[in-house]
Amino acid sequence: MNNMVLPKGLFLNVKTTAETIDILCNHFLPSLLFESIPILEANNRVLAQDVYSQIDVPNFNRSTMDGYGLNARDTFGASSSMPAYLNIAGDVLMGETTHLRLKSGEAARIPTGGMLPENANAVVMIEYTHEIDNQTLEVQKPVGVWENTVCIGQDIKKQNLLFQAGRLLRAYEIGALAAIGQTRVDVYQRLRVGIISTGDEIVPAHALPDKGQVRDINSLVIASKVLELGAVPNFYGIVQDRLELIHDAIKACVSQNDVVLICGGSSVGARDFVIDALSSMGETLVHGVAMKPGKPTIVAKIEEKPVIGLPGHPASTTIVFLVLVQPLLAHLQHTTLSPWYLTAITSRNIPSQPGREDYVRVRTRDMNQEAQMSAEGIQSQLTISASSNTKYLAEPVFGSSGLIRPIFEANGLIKIPIDCEGLDEGEEVRVMLM
Repeated sequence: MNNMVLPKGLFLNVKTTAETIDILCNHFLPSLLFESIPILEANNRVLAQDVYSQIDVPNFNRSTMDGYGLNARDTFGASSSMPAYLNIAGDVLMGETTHLRLKSGEAARIPTGGMLPENANAVVMIEYTHEIDNQTLEVQKPVGVWENTVCIGQDIKKQNLLFQAGRLLRAYEIGALAAIGQTRVDVYQRLRVGIISTGDEIVPAHALPDKGQVRDINSLVIASKVLELGAVPNFYGIVQDRLELIHDAIKACVSQNDVVLICGGSSVGARDFVIDALSSMGETLVHGVAMKPGKPTIVAKIEEKPVIGLPGHPASTTIVFLVLVQPLLAHLQHTTLSPWYLTAITSRNIPSQPGREDYVRVRTRDMNQEAQMSAEGIQSQLTISASSNTKYLAEPVFGSSGLIRPIFEANGLIKIPIDCEGLDEGEEVRVMLM
C-alpha cells in the first residue's frame, strides 16, 4: 500500500456543472464593502446602491433636427404642390432659453438641440421648407405631433430608477450618470483574485523556453478575464511541482485574496500535488466535473474562501473559467453577468459521449456572407437555415485542449448536454459568445 490519498488516484463523485455552480454559490457568499468614487474611476466597477435620477433628462423640450419649431396642426395637409405658409416669429439660439411664444400659424428657426418655443410641439426639417422672405415660411411636408423632438423626461424621468445595485458599470452607464449630474457613485470594493501557475515545465512569458518547456499563458489569459469582470488579478508566480512549495504558495495567496485560482496540477498524475495541498489545508468540495474539457477541476474551501484548481491545458483553463469561475466572481461581486448568446446551425456533425457536458469551440459565420459562396455543402446549410430563420452558421474548431490556436480562432462555445450523443449537421444550437 502507498500513502496516496484516494481522491488523487480517482475522480470520485463527479459533479455536473450545475451542481458545481450551486456548491460555489452556496458555500461562498458575497461580503464586499462599498466605497464612493468619482464616476471617471467607475468603469468596470459594480454598483452598490440603486441610482435614482433627481432630474428629468432632458429638462426642456428640444429639437433633434435643424429646421423650424411649430405647431404640428399648422402643417397638416401640406405638400410640395400645396404647401402651408407660416409666419416666422424669430430664432431659437443654441444653449439659450427661448422666450418665444408661438401663435397659431407661426414658426421659429431652431437648431438641433435647441429649446422648443412655447406652444411648439413639432419640428419640420429644413429640407422640407423654403423661406420666401425673412417673415414667410413655406412648408412642403406635414409633421406629426412631437415629430423630430425629444420631450421633457423622455430619456430619463425624475425620481425613476436609473440603475439597480449590482450593475457592472461601463462607459454608457457612466455617461448616463453624468447626464443626471451624479459625479460620484457607490461601488463595491474590487474582488481580489490570486493566480498561481504550477508545473516544472512552465516558464514566464518573457523567458526563452528550453526543449520540454512551455511559456505560461494560462495566468495571463485568466488575469485578462478577471479584469474584464471588474476584479483585480494578483500574480503569485510559477510554482514547481513540489508539495511544500504549492502549499506555501496557496497559503500566501489565500491570506491576501478573496478568491484563489490555481492553473495546472489539478489532475491525478504522479506530480499533480494540488489536491494533496488543498486537502491538507481545508475542505475539498469538488474534485471532478462532468465536462469536457475540464474534468479535473477542483473546488476547495480554505479559511472560508474559494480555491479553484483549474486544468493545465489552455483550452480547458479558459472553458472552465467561462463556465464555472465567471459565475462565481459575478456572485461574489453582487452582480449577474449573463453571457451573450446567438442562435446558429451546425455546419457538420459534432460527436459527443453521454455522461458529460461537451463544450465545443465554434467559429460563427454570418449566413448572408456565406450565401455568396458556391460550395455545395454551404448551400445545403443555407437551405436548412432558411427553414429555421437562423442567420448564423456554427463551425466547430476542433483541436487538442493543449493547443492555443483553437482558443483564439473560435468566438463561441456550444454546450452539448450530458445525455446527448452529439449534434447533427444543420441542427439549431445556442452559441455562448466568448
